[in-house]
Amino acid sequence: MIAGNVSYLCPVCGYAGLEEPPYDDVGCSSFGMCPSCGTQFGYDDATSAHADLRRLWISKGMLWWSKAQASPSGWDPVRQLQAVEKRINV
Repeated sequence: MIAGNVSYLCPVCGYAGLEEPPYDDVGCSSFGMCPSCGTQFGYDDATSAHADLRRLWISKGMLWWSKAQASPSGWDPVRQLQAVEKRINV
């Protein structure tokens, strides 16, 4: 559940519905998982850069990863990806 209507952005795929920040103020990972791309913060990104994980997600067709959580109504992975690319100035 998103507390207080606050959500956080996945730095890999741009999903804006994370329930907690992927990293705290000092950079420690939450070990949470993005339901969109499947990245586990602090595990997958320990050996691969966000850009590499993003390219991998794109190469696999930008499919919704979570089997337990349905994608949001009207979910558009291309628009979602544009949000993160704009934020990192790709």
